[in-house]
Amino acid sequence: MILILHFVNAYSQESIDQKLSIYTNSGINGGLFSVDYSIKGTTLSASNTLGSLNADIVYDSSVIKFENASYWNQNLSGINGYEKYINDNDESDLQRSLRIMIAGLNVNIDSTVSQQGFDIGNNYSTVVRLNFIILDNTKFVSLDIKSSTNQIGLFANPKNYPNTFEIHDRYINPPTVIIDESLPVLMSEFNSQIKSDNVSLRWTTTFEQNNNGFKIERKQINLDWNEIGFVKGKGNSNELTQYSFNDNKLSTGKYNYRIKQVDNNGNYKYFNLKNTIEIGLPSKFNLSQNYPNPFNPITKINYELSQDSKVNITVFDILGREITKLVNQEQKAGYYTITADSKNLSSGTYFYRLIAKANGNDYVQTKKMSVIK
Repeated sequence: MILILHFVNAYSQESIDQKLSIYTNSGINGGLFSVDYSIKGTTLSASNTLGSLNADIVYDSSVIKFENASYWNQNLSGINGYEKYINDNDESDLQRSLRIMIAGLNVNIDSTVSQQGFDIGNNYSTVVRLNFIILDNTKFVSLDIKSSTNQIGLFANPKNYPNTFEIHDRYINPPTVIIDESLPVLMSEFNSQIKSDNVSLRWTTTFEQNNNGFKIERKQINLDWNEIGFVKGKGNSNELTQYSFNDNKLSTGKYNYRIKQVDNNGNYKYFNLKNTIEIGLPSKFNLSQNYPNPFNPITKINYELSQDSKVNITVFDILGREITKLVNQEQKAGYYTITADSKNLSSGTYFYRLIAKANGNDYVQTKKMSVIK
């Protein structure tokens, strides 16, 4: 989702600037999209105390929905003499507008400067944060600033002292600066392949800008998301780029996957794998070749049980003498991985044997492995 600003230059004199900055863009339907509205002074007169402000920001209500306003500048508090409002109004069709209204009705009302007011400085100060909920992340979101109602006024006297409450209108420039925008990564496909208990994710981008990379997240049904890996992005590219990630040795169950694309500013967007991955039970008993082989000091052995079984995996030397038992217990049907070490083994050839007893039948398979020290 990309932020686009539309504005009409209604004034020519530059004296007060305003800016919209993306604070948060979750990129997911139902997620948060937040924008900070800020102002600063440029060539102001001796008085820079805010007397009034009115800004109308128009948005498409089919793309985002206004939730609330937060983080008002603390200098715009009632203690400092201000009243402030946010109104969410109908415009036309699906268009709505947020009206930001600020009035310094009580700045220095008692003539003791106890209500200090808000002085507009040379650097941007956030006025308010506008929080939206994303309704359709397949569309662009645009914020249109209505120049006809975009107005600001400063007190004639600094901090309204003496308190004449005389306010002079000042020119306010349309927003021309967007920072921390979540720059686009266009993904043309995101799919998966399953091979026994292994999942291979594949995705392709057609355009990347400011792309740091992709965080891979996985969850089992009814459980929380967990980050399981990271794939570095290309940064900037207008060519097809293919990416992949392998998630191996999963337990039997159902899984969902998503990619969290993160840009170099820390903004992010989610891409969800549409289908649910199901790792089923093995179709047969199987004992795999250990890896690595030869090995020192450790190796891994994978095996599959198509039924609940009493499992025994034993290591023998070349003369058939039992060296150690790696497994000796009841196990549920599924995929398993165990580790064997060579700590008590000398260099040479060994055998490991799987015996799985299930429903009165024995499944037996033997493999050879080598230790090199």
